[in-house]
Amino acid sequence: MTDSLALYSARRGLGILGGTFDPVHAGHLCLARAALDAVPLVRVELMPAGEPWQKSRISPGIHRLNMLRIAVEYEPQCRINTSELCRSGATYTIDTVSRLREEVGPDMPLVLILGSDQWFNLSTWREWQSLTDFVHIAYCARDGVRESEIPESQALWAAPRMTEARKLVFSPSGRIARFEMAPHRASATAIRRTLAREPFARAMSSLDGWLDPGVASYIRTHGLYQPARH
Repeated sequence: MTDSLALYSARRGLGILGGTFDPVHAGHLCLARAALDAVPLVRVELMPAGEPWQKSRISPGIHRLNMLRIAVEYEPQCRINTSELCRSGATYTIDTVSRLREEVGPDMPLVLILGSDQWFNLSTWREWQSLTDFVHIAYCARDGVRESEIPESQALWAAPRMTEARKLVFSPSGRIARFEMAPHRASATAIRRTLAREPFARAMSSLDGWLDPGVASYIRTHGLYQPARH
């Protein structure tokens, strides 16, 4: 094997996949696996949000964390990072990645993994243009969404930083890559709404395998997302 091929085959660096995970579902895990297939990372760290500034009325962190632990039990390349849960007040991605860069040092490749919705809303994030000072960005392409739909300021910022996903591990930060993922309909919002309006067994049938059985059992045991009982 040549040195060049060895570089391409070696797994290096960490992926960061954040979200409220309220609840964690099959789509989240598919996104993590797709990123691992596209970018030769050692692992993906799933980072449940503490108090995300763009969302309100999320479930307590302990429940979201426990469901995430159940979901990744048999995902050997996925680990949980609780750094945002341990912080008080509103959490911003720019603060998270700057702290993470301090922790791992200047040389380790760090890749922020974004779903397509996160990518198309990136320009609404705090100090979004500074993210690549600390990490790479790998975002998921979604069928039916054109790149021309992102804001012009974001497109102009991203264009000179674009590269192939597999090359993100060649440097610590600063680049952006797109990767493919098979379509997945799972939605945390849809899960919560379905559980709120339907009996549990019927809701599980409607959700068609979106939830890990252990996560579904946890939701039922703790009465999450379900109508209040009188």
